[in-house]
Amino acid sequence: MFKRHHPRKCPSYHFFASLTLKSKDYAMSKLARLFHNADEVVEAWRDALKRQDIAGALAIWLDDDSITCVLPEGHRLSGHAEIREGLERLLAKQALFLEPIACISHSVLGAAVYDTTEAVHLRVDQIEAAFFLNITLVLLQDSQGWRIAHLHASRSTEETFNAPSTPHGLH
Repeated sequence: MFKRHHPRKCPSYHFFASLTLKSKDYAMSKLARLFHNADEVVEAWRDALKRQDIAGALAIWLDDDSITCVLPEGHRLSGHAEIREGLERLLAKQALFLEPIACISHSVLGAAVYDTTEAVHLRVDQIEAAFFLNITLVLLQDSQGWRIAHLHASRSTEETFNAPSTPHGLH
């Protein structure tokens, strides 16, 4: 017959609880914010650009060397180091305030693709957009939640700008 202990009176409870608390505290300090859905990541990206927060922007990227980013001027960046340098150049002079004009997302288990047209404002009080961007974001879900794996941004010209009202292909 097994003797039932109250969980806190079990001889091994305190030992395992102390290990669990220590490892939990350690793990939480080492992990970036856990995003429960892909929309939160897209919003965090916009917020980081608005605050010129390069570290915050990088924290929402997948922890993998195969991540890629194509900036509006056409530069292709691979890995965290190149993306950091690209963001530093992009945000060195001013913040970017992105206002979504249209967004279509497609998701399957563990992957999401966002196709957005964004109005870019260079000041918080700017009413008219300085220019527009077409942005495609590919997000993957891993043990840390949703993260950006690829971002492709290109300027939208008057000839190519059309805010979609129905789903369309990725650019």
